[in-house]
Amino acid sequence: MLKSKSGKWALYGDASAQIVVCGHSHVDAVLKAAIIRESQVGSEPTISYCFGAYAETGPPHGDEYWDLVVNSSRGKHVVVVWNGNQHNADFMFQTKPKFTVLGVTDDTYDHEHIPIPRSMVRQHFKPSFEELTEIIPSLSDAASITLMNGPAPKPLSYIKDYIMQEKYFSDLTKLLSGGDQDLVITSDSLRLELWNVLAELLESYAKMLGTNFIKAPEVSRDNLGMLLSEYWYPDVTHANSKYGMLIIEELLKLSGKVQN
Repeated sequence: MLKSKSGKWALYGDASAQIVVCGHSHVDAVLKAAIIRESQVGSEPTISYCFGAYAETGPPHGDEYWDLVVNSSRGKHVVVVWNGNQHNADFMFQTKPKFTVLGVTDDTYDHEHIPIPRSMVRQHFKPSFEELTEIIPSLSDAASITLMNGPAPKPLSYIKDYIMQEKYFSDLTKLLSGGDQDLVITSDSLRLELWNVLAELLESYAKMLGTNFIKAPEVSRDNLGMLLSEYWYPDVTHANSKYGMLIIEELLKLSGKVQN
């Protein structure tokens, strides 16, 4: 295992692998899938992963992490999993006054909901992508660069049973409601639309920065666009190793088709 200078970050897998996956927390589904894949079919030298060396390291961030990615990516196909949870972090709970996005239809909406244009939502999320304009140029020695977003949202019927088990959301509930826990989780259709805006933004940055883009696999989504239950990790926001297997299948196609 190759580690960063302080040992905080690590490159998992074979350092000679032709595909390097890096970025935020949704990398974990791919990492878990790779571990399972290795135990089933033997060594998997095709893909390596930059992630925290310890559980307490937290999400990838800072110059030291990205320096490890840069040093591990020369001549490789680099896949950057960028955020993917902004809609959950910012809009898991309905605001006061309530809002919706123009064009979103849902039985739970009424005249009290303020319609917000998509352009305003884009402007809200845009700062969370700005760091890419510094990171992507630093990977200029890579054979190719691909941006990938996170999985589609999980339905309300599932996340309501898990949301208070996660410290981030339980702390947010206390902060926003004063401990009364009377907050309303935003509807599936609204969270899906916010996720769609994020995916479109990431794809637009991919075009602007001259990288490739991988969408969330269509097979992972139900007829409404939500994440299918077979791909749920037992928390509010992440997908499981079976979803990671879908991503690995997409990544294994990269070295043969990617041209940057």
